[in-house]
Amino acid sequence: MKAVGSHVWWLLIIGIIGISTSTLWIRLSDSEEVNLALRRLAIAVPVLWMLSRRGGHRVALKTSGRAVLISGACLAVHFGAWMASLAHLSVAISVVLVYVHPVIVYVIEVARKQARADGIRLLGVMVALTGTMLLALNAGDGAGDFEQRDPTLGVVLALIGSFAFVGYIFAGRAASRDLPTSIYTCRAYGVAALLLTAYLLTTGELHAPDSGKEWSLALLLALFPTLLGHTPLNAALKYLAPSVVSTAFLGEVACAPLLVWMMLGETPPDVFWIGSPLVVCGIVAVAWRGTQGGRHGPDRAADLVP
Repeated sequence: MKAVGSHVWWLLIIGIIGISTSTLWIRLSDSEEVNLALRRLAIAVPVLWMLSRRGGHRVALKTSGRAVLISGACLAVHFGAWMASLAHLSVAISVVLVYVHPVIVYVIEVARKQARADGIRLLGVMVALTGTMLLALNAGDGAGDFEQRDPTLGVVLALIGSFAFVGYIFAGRAASRDLPTSIYTCRAYGVAALLLTAYLLTTGELHAPDSGKEWSLALLLALFPTLLGHTPLNAALKYLAPSVVSTAFLGEVACAPLLVWMMLGETPPDVFWIGSPLVVCGIVAVAWRGTQGGRHGPDRAADLVP
């Protein structure tokens, strides 16, 4: 793998810190989760549009249009499903389950001959899947201080969010080849916001924030996990393989439950301390081997979108 500049690693660090605050703001909010997902995107899009205009970027809408549409659609499903899962699962369980996507990304890269298979990474896949299965099978037990509504539904929603994120990462990699980050994220977030709006209008569940607290939390969701979280990580896709960037999101697995524990007193369930280290170790093995070679350059980015 070619060496990358220090600014790329700063993008990963800032992005991980940003996304790790997401579950805290969601827990503090009294709003329905899909509405929260829409609000964070609706606030972020105008900011990114202004940044792209200040940067003097002018790019036709058709440029990487298919990749942007796929990315936005996948992001809408990811946000909607995962944030809804937080109503049924503890933060610890939900975050770990939604972040099995690095393993899925790696398997796809191997299948498409964009990464090489080896014993360490295959072992990492098995370890991560074992930890995920352990968490999924015990999601209803030892819920700590959080009363779960429907653990089975929560597991399904979290895993749907994870699979949707895979499409978001691959499509983002393809779009990043031709688009500046501000334009790509503005368009992808915009597509996601429109789809979430359509869903909420169809179900009759579209609501504006009804208090200053909810407006503040919407702004915090837009600022930290969206603009300072997802956006820097999307920028890193220009320089790093999808499996590496996907794995960077793993930082939330460790940070988010601990942050919520410290701030809100939501103790992670007992199974978290067993299943989570397995998932972390497995995915770290996949990511570490992914930086040892076998990554194709940006000229292969278009191959990542079907």
